[in-house]
Amino acid sequence: MSLRLRAILIAGISLVVLWGAATAWMIRDVQIKFDRTLDGRLAMSARMVAGLLERSTLSKSISNDDFSNAIGEGGVDGIACEIRSLRGEVLAKTDDSPDSEFGHLAPGYSTRKVDGRDWRIYVLRADGYQITTADCIDQRNVLINELLYAAGIPFLIALLGGLGALWIGIGRGFAPLKALHQQLHSMGADDTTPLVVRQSPAELHPVLEAMNGLLKRLAQALSSQRAFTDAAAHELRTPLTVIDTHLQVVRMTEGKDAESSLSQAEEGVKRLRHTLDQMMMLAQAESATDSSNECPSVLTAVHNVLDRVSNSGSRRLSLAVEGAEAGTPIPSAMLETAVRNIVDNAVRYSPEDTPVEVKLFFDHRMQRGRIDICDQGPGLNMEQVSKVGRRFWRGDQGRQQKDGAGLGISIVRTILERFGGSLDFSPRQDGGLTVSLNFPLNGGTPEAGRGDL
Repeated sequence: MSLRLRAILIAGISLVVLWGAATAWMIRDVQIKFDRTLDGRLAMSARMVAGLLERSTLSKSISNDDFSNAIGEGGVDGIACEIRSLRGEVLAKTDDSPDSEFGHLAPGYSTRKVDGRDWRIYVLRADGYQITTADCIDQRNVLINELLYAAGIPFLIALLGGLGALWIGIGRGFAPLKALHQQLHSMGADDTTPLVVRQSPAELHPVLEAMNGLLKRLAQALSSQRAFTDAAAHELRTPLTVIDTHLQVVRMTEGKDAESSLSQAEEGVKRLRHTLDQMMMLAQAESATDSSNECPSVLTAVHNVLDRVSNSGSRRLSLAVEGAEAGTPIPSAMLETAVRNIVDNAVRYSPEDTPVEVKLFFDHRMQRGRIDICDQGPGLNMEQVSKVGRRFWRGDQGRQQKDGAGLGISIVRTILERFGGSLDFSPRQDGGLTVSLNFPLNGGTPEAGRGDL
């Protein structure tokens, strides 16, 4: 159902219900007041006849025929008048007066069914006469219905006219939405031009701002994807070129030269595989994951990473824990990937005889945790800090090995920011770099820490 039709139905139903309730109250009030007015007319008519009889020169002993001729007998359908003597003798009545025992009625108002019709009757006794006036209730209902009909026709016209005007007004009010639809329909797949709708209502401004914000973020994402594709093509082309070159050397040489070329080709294959693995890992970090797959123990995840470090690197690692251990919403596999990438960088960039410290901090009051990985490598200057985290950017100064793909920090930052965390870099006073992984903690009762390693 369209918004226009929905608005018309809501307005129409509301008007019908509200005006129906008002009409019902009005009908009841009008009927009560109308009955009072007509009852007053009956009493007034009876008093008028009594006044005429009092001022007349007729003798009460004359015959009925003479009395009737003197008073007159004309009447209107639904209205009746009858004059009796106090002895019960009918002296005169209108032609439509029903044949009934009006003489036995008590003075005042009453309602009686006479000859199959309901009558409203008023009886007045004065100056030796009983004067009875009566209205047929059917005639009263006809008058009330005609009054309501006269009042209902303008209301019906106003209702239909108002709904028609509302239909037209809503149609014109939705014109900016139609313009927005046409503008969106005409946009290309890579068109991120901001949307502009002239003379748009105030209610549409937040929608336009949100959509333009989305288009801006989409433009940035497309630009980032293009840059990533170009960089990835370059990174993959380099090891493939190296492999191809060494394989050609193998075909043209023998002996040690061929073995050396095969060894170099194998290194190129390893680098290519490592780059592809990092790209797959980055894609997994950016894709949807099961929110229920949380890490129940941060300390266990860190231990799993440190246990997989090579023997030469593991001897240089130390682990310290501060605060009661807890879990995190980050999945265990992603948290281990993030920690492993930073630890590998710390081991790679630090001299072989220097330690690498891993520190865990749990702040249950703020529901936040932090992993600090401290090395004694060459560190980073301000320009390098601004570049670190860019995809395929490598800080080659001081690194002992050249097999990195430049995606490790990007993967770590993507994982942390996706779950409300952050990645910080800070220089150490005695040289080196401290990388801090900040992440949220799970709610619940924390477990006891496992101490130092």
